Amino acid sequence: MTYKSKIIKIVLPCSLCFAVCFFISQHCYINASASLPLGIYLKTSQAIANGSFVVFHPTAAQQPLVSRYVKNTPLMKRVAALPGQTYQLPSASDTDSQGRTITAFEPKTGIVPANHLVVVGNTKFSLDSRYIGFVPQSSIIDTITPLFVFGF
Repeated sequence: MTYKSKIIKIVLPCSLCFAVCFFISQHCYINASASLPLGIYLKTSQAIANGSFVVFHPTAAQQPLVSRYVKNTPLMKRVAALPGQTYQLPSASDTDSQGRTITAFEPKTGIVPANHLVVVGNTKFSLDSRYIGFVPQSSIIDTITPLFVFGF
């Protein structure tokens, strides 16, 4: 095998790996929590609708609770109700996944206020509207769609 063919066998896979990593870093989010199926989610420019997946930054009021679990990390959840729609939050737990006391958001049913959303995750411990309340639409960073996920 020539020196040139050895270089090609190394450079080509490395270049492909770099291109894939660059694409993911610019156009995707990686979810490693149980809130949504594990995997890679592609950023979209779709309008927010019931069932959409969104990425958002918690508000300052939500930050004391959220910072117990994650630091400077946007949350990824599914939209369960839009402004003006009736919502009913799924059952909440009195304790988090580590057995610590956690307070559920009240009220559990009602009408979603203007410019806000109700978001939910896949587990009863998901840090979603059951605990953090309504999410302002202004907090939404992106809408996303599953690209490569496990257990969806």
